[in-house]
Amino acid sequence: MAQSYIPAGTDVICTEMLSTLPSQIVTERDAKVLYGKENKALLNICDKKLTCQLKCRIKVSYYEGLGSLLLGLTLGAAAVAFSVITFGAGTAVVAAAVITTGALGGAAIFYSNKADDCRQAPHECDSTKGGTWELFHRKVYIEKANALLERSFLTCQKGGIVSLVMSHEKALELSKKISDSNKKILELNLYSNALQGLIGSGANAFKASSGWDVAGLIIGSGLAVYDYVSGADENYRNKNMQNQHEYARKILKGEQAELEADGSILKPEMGRDAGVSGVLTAGEASVGVIGSNGEVLKTLGRWGAEEVSQGNNVSRAFWRVFTGRTAKNVGKQMVSKSIKDIIDKTNLQKLGVGVVASMISNSIELGMNKEENDLYKEFIDKINDARGESKGGINIKAVGQ
Repeated sequence: MAQSYIPAGTDVICTEMLSTLPSQIVTERDAKVLYGKENKALLNICDKKLTCQLKCRIKVSYYEGLGSLLLGLTLGAAAVAFSVITFGAGTAVVAAAVITTGALGGAAIFYSNKADDCRQAPHECDSTKGGTWELFHRKVYIEKANALLERSFLTCQKGGIVSLVMSHEKALELSKKISDSNKKILELNLYSNALQGLIGSGANAFKASSGWDVAGLIIGSGLAVYDYVSGADENYRNKNMQNQHEYARKILKGEQAELEADGSILKPEMGRDAGVSGVLTAGEASVGVIGSNGEVLKTLGRWGAEEVSQGNNVSRAFWRVFTGRTAKNVGKQMVSKSIKDIIDKTNLQKLGVGVVASMISNSIELGMNKEENDLYKEFIDKINDARGESKGGINIKAVGQ
């Protein structure tokens, strides 16, 4: 089937667009090979400039997802604060819970606003200048560079795939379809992260009554944010989005591809989180043991200071032996108390709630990713179908050759 060469001003669409209107591709060079009565430049692989912003989904998705995650964490933190207040925790514990809730809420607002700014970011589509054309004409050159064809597509350096559409009506139709799908994907991403944050931090509210529960909230929230930001590459794409981009590239090249949803019900992070919970429980028990041996430890500290300044070899040797035995006894009590507290009914219940909450959260992420991918595959198929509807080629007019 014949493929047209591409005149400047041809409509383009992008897999990541939120705009309902297409952009156009133009040249920034002094073109000599022109087409038609309007003397439009014929484009080659050096031409990557788009006339207008297509409103990229990628960075919006990242910041909107982070903002919604923080919103969920905020709601969970509020539940923890309510719980420790109900159980009559001390002023410092309540204050820590309230401050944590406020800090998470402030961060949620900040990143939500940042997502709104990204929707209107100027010159975002100039990232295409660092991209790469594929499926260009291997044998025909326009001004010493391979000619572009209808089937050619440009992979933006941020990950989106820019396609050429010869029919303006078809470009409008595809733009609307892609934009609507991407907005639905953003909604799914927002709900997914908000629910994960709420479930993750809300699990800490189960029988929360002490500063250690608040410490668990703070550490757990920090780890949730860390997992989110560390799971994205330098272009703000998470693993599922990277899978989408690779899928689109393969399909538009005519290759076989499967789009797998990123995620799993059981993740390695669950083991880490359970370990943190165990350490906090052990720490809570240790504080009690240290407190009950407070006078002994104070005496050891006072003796140590005296021995450094006034002691002799005999007294120092005695002090070292006594200190070693005391430390050993206190350590045994700490280990024994920690093990006992870890297998305490309430702590086992808390651990169970945490594990179940993680599994539910992971299931939500996996399910939402599958729904996102279904929407993504649907419009990629429509883009691919449109690229097979070519009506023929165009003539080339050489000027000044």
